[in-house]
Amino acid sequence: MRSFQPRDRSAALELWNQSVGFDPLSSKLWDEKVTFDPGTSLVWDDGRVRAFAHGVRRGEIGYVKLLCVDPAWRRRGVASQLVRELEEQLGATRVRVAGSAPNYLQPGIDVRYTAGLLLFERLGYQRFGETLNLRCPLNQLPPLPLRTGVRRANEGDRGRLLEFIASHFPAWRAEVEACYRRDPVSCFVAVSGDQVVGFSAYDANNVGHGWFGPMGTAPEARGGGLGGVLLQHCLHAFRDQGLTSCVIPWVGPYGFYARQAGAWIERVFWRYEKVRALES
Repeated sequence: MRSFQPRDRSAALELWNQSVGFDPLSSKLWDEKVTFDPGTSLVWDDGRVRAFAHGVRRGEIGYVKLLCVDPAWRRRGVASQLVRELEEQLGATRVRVAGSAPNYLQPGIDVRYTAGLLLFERLGYQRFGETLNLRCPLNQLPPLPLRTGVRRANEGDRGRLLEFIASHFPAWRAEVEACYRRDPVSCFVAVSGDQVVGFSAYDANNVGHGWFGPMGTAPEARGGGLGGVLLQHCLHAFRDQGLTSCVIPWVGPYGFYARQAGAWIERVFWRYEKVRALES
C-alpha cells in the first residue's frame, strides 16, 4: 500500500471501470471526483495497481468516497487495509461511505454491491439510512410551463440566491455556487418582488451525466405548483443537451417526481457510518 501518485491515474481509472459494475467513470468525471476534490488517495501496488481508495474530509466527517479492488485480488484483506488506512489519515471520529456532498459520485452503497455492504459491516460501520436515485425520461416532456418570476438565474441573482440558500438550505450552498461555473448558469430561480422564493439546479454535480438538483422552495411558496414548474425547467434544459433521460439523486419524496415527471426508482442505496474512538 502506498500513496496515489499522478502517474497512477490511467491505471486506477482502468481498474475502476473494470471492477465496478454500476458506476463507470469517464476521464472527465474521474477528474471531478478525484483530481478536483483532493483528499487522501491510496493504491495497492505489486508492480501493477490492484486496488484504489479515495477519501475526503468535510468538516468533522470523513468519507470513504471511492474504493475498488481487482477481482483477482479480493478476499485477501486488501480493501480492509485500505479503508483502515483512510480512516487513520482522515482523522475524523465519524466516517461515512460515499455521499460526500457537495462533490459525490453516489449517495451511499448500491444494495447490489453485496460484497461492499458486508465489507463495511465487518469493519464496524452501521447502517443509518436509505435513499434512492430515480430515472426520469425526457422524451415526452410537456410544453415548458410559463410562470411569472421563474427564469434562468443570472449573475445579478447570485447574492440574493445565496442569501436564500443560507436561510433555508445551507447545506446546498456549494452545489449552487457550482452552477455559476457552468455556461449557461445551470440553475433556475423563482423571484417574487425582489426576493428569491425558490430554485432548481442541474449539473451541479457529476457534470454532463444528467444529474438533477438540488431544488427547494420557501415555506410560504409551497403547495401552489412552483416546485413542479422549477423541475420542468431543468428537465427541458437536459433535453436541450441531447439527453433522453436524467438522474434525480438522493431522493426522499419519490412520489412527487413520479407524479410530476414520470420518474421511477432506479437504484437503492444504504448509508453507513462508523464512529471511531481517537487516541488522545
